[in-house]
Amino acid sequence: MGAIEKSKREERKQRSEEHKAELESLKQKKRFQSRVALVVTVLGLAVAGYVLAARHPKDGEERDGRIWSAAHGHWHNKYGAELR
Repeated sequence: MGAIEKSKREERKQRSEEHKAELESLKQKKRFQSRVALVVTVLGLAVAGYVLAARHPKDGEERDGRIWSAAHGHWHNKYGAELR
């Protein structure tokens, strides 16, 4: 085997190893991006749920002198009269 053949074989082997390392790096990057996307999605859903829950009044909740009636689906004053 000549020196040129050995040199070419070593070059191909080195390129192959570099290609494998590059592919592995891309896989790791994609996994990281997927995990970040998952975390952002979960946090977004949690915040959206919190905001929706905070905006919707609970039965008997008082705001600005009004009392929410879940059974009736509207606000009442402190004397029980419906407010519109």
